[in-house]
Amino acid sequence: MKIIALFFLIVSPSTFASSPYSKTAGDAYAKLPSAKKGGTIYTLLQGNPKALNTLLTDDTESQNVIHYIFARLFDQDRESGEYFPMLAEKLDVSKDHKVMTYTLRKEAKWQDGTPITTEDFEFTYEKLWDQKVEAAPLRAFIGPFKFEKVDAQVFKITVETPNVNTLPNIMDNFVPIQKKQYAGVTDFNKSKAIIDPIGSGPYKLKSYSRDQKVELERVKGWWGDALPYYKNLNNFDEIVFRVIPDSALSYEKFMKGEIDVMEMNSETFGNRVKISDKDKVGLEPGSKNIWAKHFITQAPAPYTYVGWNEKRPMFASKKTRQALAMLIDYDQITEKVYHKEGIRCVSPFGSNTPNAAPDQKSRAFNLNPKKALELLKADGWADTDNDSVLDKIIDGKKVKFEFTIRYNSENPMRAKVAQMIKEQFKKAGILVNVQAMEWNSYLAEIDNRSFDAIVMGWGKGSLYPDANQIWNSKSYENKGSNTTGYHNAEVDALIADSLKELNVQKRFKIMQKMGALIYDDQPYAFIVEIPGFIMGVHSKIQAKKWAMKYDDAPALWQYSAE
Repeated sequence: MKIIALFFLIVSPSTFASSPYSKTAGDAYAKLPSAKKGGTIYTLLQGNPKALNTLLTDDTESQNVIHYIFARLFDQDRESGEYFPMLAEKLDVSKDHKVMTYTLRKEAKWQDGTPITTEDFEFTYEKLWDQKVEAAPLRAFIGPFKFEKVDAQVFKITVETPNVNTLPNIMDNFVPIQKKQYAGVTDFNKSKAIIDPIGSGPYKLKSYSRDQKVELERVKGWWGDALPYYKNLNNFDEIVFRVIPDSALSYEKFMKGEIDVMEMNSETFGNRVKISDKDKVGLEPGSKNIWAKHFITQAPAPYTYVGWNEKRPMFASKKTRQALAMLIDYDQITEKVYHKEGIRCVSPFGSNTPNAAPDQKSRAFNLNPKKALELLKADGWADTDNDSVLDKIIDGKKVKFEFTIRYNSENPMRAKVAQMIKEQFKKAGILVNVQAMEWNSYLAEIDNRSFDAIVMGWGKGSLYPDANQIWNSKSYENKGSNTTGYHNAEVDALIADSLKELNVQKRFKIMQKMGALIYDDQPYAFIVEIPGFIMGVHSKIQAKKWAMKYDDAPALWQYSAE
């Protein structure tokens, strides 16, 4: 499924209880030892950026580049999770959390030297809500708010119903574009500026060659360099993103030295780094000229699951779904498919985050065929005709326990998961047919709910997720993300509570209870999470700290050349 790749901020437990940021926010960056400036770093994009404009992008590749070109209102200390001021030097939040008053830095400048003012924010706001502008994903994500310009440096944002994500959404996604650059433009969506922007961040666009590369160069005398947080960040003179969609080709270019830093999946790490190239690649920073490592962090992790279509009678019972969960050999899948780089997924909201109860891992369903068969028997399943396949009377008809599990053909790891489940279930008298499907056909089948079971995954999430999207029973309607037809009235009520709760610690408790209920209901067989990120690095790239607590990707802004 398409993941809208918009930035989010992970915030500290104190964020909504008192002030919007603390005096120590940014300390992790301010205290980094001095780093060498200069040099060029070569890294990857899996495709062409859609646009280099903060309103028009809903893809990861664009956001990876925009991060360096545009400054946000506040940045994030990914060690503490707290905000620190970037474009804004001050933020005041009303007692009812509905009104946010931002004061901009007078020294903040666009890359052409002109000041960044509330005129630019007002223009950005107008374009955001202009229905002719192709910003629908951002409008849906950021939600409605009112903008009021006070003077050249101060503006107010008002929301009708604040929630725990109000501040992160505004802080990180209401990113200004320069009003002057769009003067006289009649079609915003086709303006030259959307791919050749005048930014506000530490790097500016040097060149963009489709299907080849995007080159950025450091802005000399960038206004942010005077801030303590940035003095030892953004160290390279140039950042070059090579556009290489094929992961195997990316790895080959990495091994040849054409790529300095690349993020890897567990398949590449497990098969190539640890086996075929084990004599060439070290497993610790600096151990060899080329090294790779899995950095385990506490950022919300992507996870793989098997979804059961609860509208199919054979999957309607919670007992049956729990029994299926106990027929899966999670350790074998983690070892054979994910090369031991994954952890058990026991929560839909991040098993290593505060959204999962401290004892949630003890509630995990583990491989236990004996107990699974007892549950299946208690739920009416038995081999009544001695054909080695379980059956059950459903709506007056005998139904064999046979179904098809589907996956997208472009994903060999999901193919392996499906095959392993097929073999494991066969031992219990359940017949599983495995079918690969082309991606778009696969999505259409999911949207139309015309499947029995699917192997799928959700990408990197938020520490403050909106559970409404996937887990509300109403989200089954209109091709929503509740693809399995999950329904639990108590979960629906908890979702409503979570969206109203502004106290972060109380919200974590709500999410823990909600996650435990969902996991116990097993609408998905939650398989594995890949925490943090895996990256390969050439030794010419150095860092005093390779990963912060909440990093979910290589932090190029922290690294420097040898």
